[in-house]
Amino acid sequence: MAAVRASSSKSYFALLELPEYFALDPTELERRYREKSRHWHPDRFSRAPASERAAVLQRATELNEAYRTLRSDGKRAEYLLKLHGVDVSDETKKPALDPRFLAEILELREELADARVEADTARLAAIKASIEAERQKLAVKLANGFGRLEQQDPAALPELTEIVFLQRYYQRFADDIAEFEESQAGRTSVL
Repeated sequence: MAAVRASSSKSYFALLELPEYFALDPTELERRYREKSRHWHPDRFSRAPASERAAVLQRATELNEAYRTLRSDGKRAEYLLKLHGVDVSDETKKPALDPRFLAEILELREELADARVEADTARLAAIKASIEAERQKLAVKLANGFGRLEQQDPAALPELTEIVFLQRYYQRFADDIAEFEESQAGRTSVL
């Protein structure tokens, strides 16, 4: 067995031997992950020295994190931005968002709260459909923006940063609705 470095400085894309593109083939991502996981599985190194076992465990952990990040469009977008020097986890770097957008979000938040309190499933379904439509529009913009970034368009980076922040607002709505639906389903099954 070959010696293993303690920690990898490779990008998640390099770990899985994939090009650094937003548009990834999910089947290829899965195939590469499974192939690498089999190779770096800690059980294969059970008789190796402790330092090598620790390094293999670190590599397996990195592979798992790489896969979790790259299989999610949102996480992959944030990771690619980070590779381009934009850390969207830093809320202080959030771009100034359009006040009209923020007002719409506030109204939508209030409408969602009312629908939840009233358990108005029809209204909730309409809000969910509206949010999903907005998320789909942003997904298209995101894919197009990364295509432009890959073509070395410097204007794409600030636009992509804004899109990622906008997506977070809609993701919170989607999460809230899913949580409410689960609680309703749990309450129905108890009754």
